Amino acid sequence: MTTREEVDAFVRNVLESDFSIDLSEHDLNDETNLYEELDLDSIDAVDIIVLVQKHFNISLTQEDFKDVRNYGGLLDVICRTIEAAS
Repeated sequence: MTTREEVDAFVRNVLESDFSIDLSEHDLNDETNLYEELDLDSIDAVDIIVLVQKHFNISLTQEDFKDVRNYGGLLDVICRTIEAAS
């Protein structure tokens, strides 16, 4: 079973390596706004979805993420989908 910590570690790695976000400059926590504080856009969100799907072998839709605005919400959606798939 994949833990929230494992999902968190993967997403942090994606943000740093694929989106060149220096997380040492951000206080990344559950309340961090993905769009305002990390400067992500809708295309970035789609890219994250694709990377997460491949890594965790799950199926996500843009609909799953339509109301996600903060980092904690992102992790929650991914974890719920992983749990439902297992």
